[in-house]
Amino acid sequence: SSGINAEYGGRVIRGQRKEPGSIFKAHVKKRKGQVKLRDLDYAERHGYIKGVVKDIIHDPGRGAPLAKVYFRDPYKYRINKELICAVEGMYTGQFVYCGKKATLGIGNCQPNGPLP
Repeated sequence: SSGINAEYGGRVIRGQRKEPGSIFKAHVKKRKGQVKLRDLDYAERHGYIKGVVKDIIHDPGRGAPLAKVYFRDPYKYRINKELICAVEGMYTGQFVYCGKKATLGIGNCQPNGPLP
């Protein structure tokens, strides 16, 4: 058998033999999706882009609420839907700005360099 206890003559206890499961598994079945910020494109590197918060939802297994933010694609005729972590004070219908020249405000995303 494997385990560090077996090498030194000790026993492999029952908790080590059991596979991970039962109450110690992460509940990932009903998750809403991958949470991340926008991809850093030209609009975000040199200016800013405006998005609107469409919905604030609960994600099972996560303490913070999530925000569905819709951005207009600067290159194609489509809507980019992003799932970001909602901040305190964010509400549906709010405009959020992401980019280098975005103002400092609730929900806005800026790169770490120009932050005060």
